[in-house]
Amino acid sequence: MPPTFVSLVDFTPAAEQALTYTAHLAQPLHGHLLLLHVYQDAVLEPELAILAGPVPPAARQPLMERLTQRATRLPVPAEAELSVDSLATTVADLVRRHHPLLLALGRAHDEDFLDRLIGHQALPILQAARHPLLLVPEGWTDPARPSRVLVAADENPFWLTSASLGLASLFDSLHATTTVVHVAPATGPSQAGTALESVHRTALFEGIADDSLYEVREESRANGILHAAAALDSQLLVVMARPHTFLGGLFHHSITAQLLRRSPIPVLVLPTMD
Repeated sequence: MPPTFVSLVDFTPAAEQALTYTAHLAQPLHGHLLLLHVYQDAVLEPELAILAGPVPPAARQPLMERLTQRATRLPVPAEAELSVDSLATTVADLVRRHHPLLLALGRAHDEDFLDRLIGHQALPILQAARHPLLLVPEGWTDPARPSRVLVAADENPFWLTSASLGLASLFDSLHATTTVVHVAPATGPSQAGTALESVHRTALFEGIADDSLYEVREESRANGILHAAAALDSQLLVVMARPHTFLGGLFHHSITAQLLRRSPIPVLVLPTMD
């Protein structure tokens, strides 16, 4: 069975960018793409939830026609789906039915929108599905598959969830150069070796060796990771999301959330186990 990729579509330029990028990722794997539109204003403005009512069928039909037409213009087999449930409920059900490799979102330039996206789209996906999440910034106009991947890791060992490990076929298809970035404190011994070993143990990335390490000192972790991405001209940033960062309020202040808000390149979030 061909792998499924899911892209959330709301007809914005950012969502279109994410859709195009995800289609190019799916193509070498002969993947299948699902365009998902969640028809619920409360997704982005939860205070409107008390006002939200049933969506009449007449309002759904034009949306489905638009989604279906867009699906026919993609370079991979694709179908469309419209949901009137909450994003968390929709994603949990979709993962149960389709077992996608990843879910993709577009990230708009609007800073206020970024905070709403992190809190009301990225977080429900990670909470409800514990599934890999790809965030593509609106400014990223290169649809090509990434050939330079940067993996951010710290000194705390981690083990990936089965859903994250399921991306092995995707990474194999990239044949990318992979570098591990570790941000160390200004003083004291480096623990970059632990970070490198944790990434190597996943067996997701080709060619990880001792010279695959890039260490940054005297910077905050988010700044150090973004500076490394710029210095290495990286095309995809991979970060790990531990359960405690997205099962509570800590997510909004986590390194992962900062990178999702600020990264100029696509970010792939891989949930880890305890």
